[in-house]
Amino acid sequence: MKYQEFTPSAPLSDYIQLIWIMESESPKEVYPKEKILPDGIVELVFHYKDPFINYFADGRKLKQPDGFAISQMSKFIEIESDGEIGFISVRFYPWGAHHFFKKPIKSFIDDLTDAGELWEGGYQKDLGVLTNLDDREKVNRVEEFLMGKLNGQKTKKNSDLITDTIKLIRDTRGSLPIDDICKQTGLSYKQLERYFVSSIGVSPKVFSRTTRFLHLCHHIGEYENKTMTQLAYDMGYYDQAHFNKEFKEFSGLTPKEYFRQKNISFADF
Repeated sequence: MKYQEFTPSAPLSDYIQLIWIMESESPKEVYPKEKILPDGIVELVFHYKDPFINYFADGRKLKQPDGFAISQMSKFIEIESDGEIGFISVRFYPWGAHHFFKKPIKSFIDDLTDAGELWEGGYQKDLGVLTNLDDREKVNRVEEFLMGKLNGQKTKKNSDLITDTIKLIRDTRGSLPIDDICKQTGLSYKQLERYFVSSIGVSPKVFSRTTRFLHLCHHIGEYENKTMTQLAYDMGYYDQAHFNKEFKEFSGLTPKEYFRQKNISFADF
């Protein structure tokens, strides 16, 4: 399997963390079923070969559209290849995607949205065909497409506020109380919630929960000698029952089951 990452060009790099390509190197190469956990980001994917199958936590099964966005998730999904693999994906910073989409980002939480619904008139004509381009040309084409969709009229003050607040939440591992976040930003909770929902699709409380869960997943090796009760308190949970309940909501697994699993994926901070 070929995998390659590309650093976005300016000014897209203010909104996009990376662009990546995955492609099978033979028609018989199979991508195993993989569980993807909530990660607090938005991805925009364009298939130029066969789309994957998505399995949602609520039991739904869906073949991915040729182009789609997946927004903030509160539960896991599973994906499985369904033929030859070839796609390019744009990974936005949490605050970045709403600068490009016409459709409000809060309207497609926990779901896939066909890229044709994100912009008036669809996207195929502007993007063109990616199949016969080399990797660098694919990236250039997608960047040109996104530059045409970038809305420079979004309020920079609000964008900076959201960016700084997300950094604060991440720096404190998602464990900083919401009241303290409001004090540091100088906003009421309703104001902060309004900015968050319009910019990243979820409330600051939900984003903090996701961040806390992700921190645990990234640093689980540091806690291997602790009991589950100690781990729960270290991560800011009220008790082990609260920890277990929230962990299973996100991953579909108990913490002990998760530690034994393979083929689980989530994005890097």
